Amino acid sequence: MAKSLLVFSVLFLAVVASVIAAPTPKKQISFNVCKKNDPNIDKCLRTAVQNVIPDLGEGYPKLRIPAIEPFELPSLEIDHGKGSSKSVSIDLKMKDVKINGLTSTVIDSLKTDLDNYRLSGKISFTKPLEITGHYTVNGKVLVLPITGSGPCTIVLHDPKLDLKEVVATPYEKNGKTYVQVKKIDLKLTSVKKLNVKLENLFNGNKQLGESMNSILNENWSVLLEELQPAFEEAVAAIAQDIVNKALQKTAYSDIFPQ
Repeated sequence: MAKSLLVFSVLFLAVVASVIAAPTPKKQISFNVCKKNDPNIDKCLRTAVQNVIPDLGEGYPKLRIPAIEPFELPSLEIDHGKGSSKSVSIDLKMKDVKINGLTSTVIDSLKTDLDNYRLSGKISFTKPLEITGHYTVNGKVLVLPITGSGPCTIVLHDPKLDLKEVVATPYEKNGKTYVQVKKIDLKLTSVKKLNVKLENLFNGNKQLGESMNSILNENWSVLLEELQPAFEEAVAAIAQDIVNKALQKTAYSDIFPQ
């Protein structure tokens, strides 16, 4: 989910930055370089990325890494029909989105295939991921209609992500090999709990709004089934765009020297 997010952009961009980063005006960020022929490359890379994530809260403009605490999105849309839930069918559109908690990212595992330009891993968080913004919703929840527009908060407790596969392809520029990410496949594998608060439901009818929020929170697992696929797709697309912007600046051999 939007967590995600986002999460991979932090992970892979940190690797790129490890070679070409310099002190920022506000603070110095220190990166460890991992050599391609290191027999423990996966462990080296995982440690290097983990160490730098807390320092990326304010972003890194030199590599066009945006601030991740909070991470801001202009919009996020969840279309009904993509989820597996038969009890929830909603169109949820959000704007002015902010995601808090990404600096608590933990790289649980990381596996690289540098010769074939592939990477995978597992990610968790030590803090809840909180998504806020202004929403518009229409649809049905447990056969009950839902409609409204206003501020909203979605909180994911103890989310875990499986970065199943990141696939890149090489290309030549100025006599050097660069890479471009073509595919990011990530899945939300588990969430301990999901909390939702949608304000101003049913044109501000307080009683109906409170009842619907209670229903959503009591049935958070089926709500998650509806939201999950669209969140995963949106996060992967956002991460791919950010990663590729940074990769345009650095040759592959500079990212992973021999």
